Amino acid sequence: MRVRKFVIAVLALAPALAIAAPAHKIAPVHKAAAPKPAEPSPFTPGMTARDLTPLMAKPYAPLAFAYPVAPAGLPRPDPTATFTATGADPAMKLTMRQIGDPNNPPDWFPKEHAPLPELAKHGRAPHVPACILCHLPNGNGHPESASISGLTANYMIEQMHAFRDGERTNIRAPAMIEMALELSDKDIRDVAAYFTHVPRQQQKWIRVVETSRAPATHVGAGGVRFFDKGGETVPVPPDMIYEVAESEEVELRNFHFGFADYVPVGSLAKGRIVSLGNHGQMRSCASCHGEDFRGHDDAPRLAGRGAYYLIRQLADMKSGVRKGAALGKMKDIIPHLSDADILNVSAFMASRAP
Repeated sequence: MRVRKFVIAVLALAPALAIAAPAHKIAPVHKAAAPKPAEPSPFTPGMTARDLTPLMAKPYAPLAFAYPVAPAGLPRPDPTATFTATGADPAMKLTMRQIGDPNNPPDWFPKEHAPLPELAKHGRAPHVPACILCHLPNGNGHPESASISGLTANYMIEQMHAFRDGERTNIRAPAMIEMALELSDKDIRDVAAYFTHVPRQQQKWIRVVETSRAPATHVGAGGVRFFDKGGETVPVPPDMIYEVAESEEVELRNFHFGFADYVPVGSLAKGRIVSLGNHGQMRSCASCHGEDFRGHDDAPRLAGRGAYYLIRQLADMKSGVRKGAALGKMKDIIPHLSDADILNVSAFMASRAP
């Protein structure tokens, strides 16, 4: 079968210093400068992803491969064609139109996870699609989105504020911005209560292969890479990673199938050095994200997340597309990362057990 669709930074104000002066003179009062007000968000509730897309920043050119976009003119699948995901109840047959329904996407394996919150399962039309449409019931998502399993509620709220306030504006952001303009902190916390507790064994999503050659691939629907038919291979140069769907059933939103990262030879060892502080240039990744890189306090999990997502975040920070107080200590890290460092440390983190 071939399917073709598819920290908070604290600003300390120094008190004005009383300047000693003779009794017959009045010392001038030096007031501390008022904090610079935050720039107003360029976005307003009611804006749609279609409205927002032209306002997004172009991908960071040296790492643009991590921002794949579906080619124009891809043939659309028959919306009435019916499918059942491999391993699902055979009686569950859905059309492609149903599989892509933003407010009622499929949950092929409902017995494999805790009950889904209403927002995660159905969203809130018209501006909030179901979370599982992109992130799937196991929270692992596809390369165009993010793996959110294991993240804390505070972190999710912080990032949704960043989307809302115009501090995350890459080409993958419009759908998240549209939602962030509509959701309350309580909404986000209710959803986070589910995704935070996805079991570790269900967070496994990425298989990393360090190799000089990889199977030939192409970018298809949703900006996802799929394997070409046949046995052709292509070189994996030092400045490229191929993140490929293990099966075309990812287009059915079958969360039993994840992705493979084909990474350059030597990238994992180099990425480990970067994670340890890049030869003393910066603090180690573990100092914030935990010794196993699985997150610490509200610092997010890095281990086992897809290389493309990690590359995009670091590249966006470097180019200023991801900004604001939510960057926290990453502001001190980014200047020490070359493009090669970003690729290598992302490959290394993807290879770690979630």
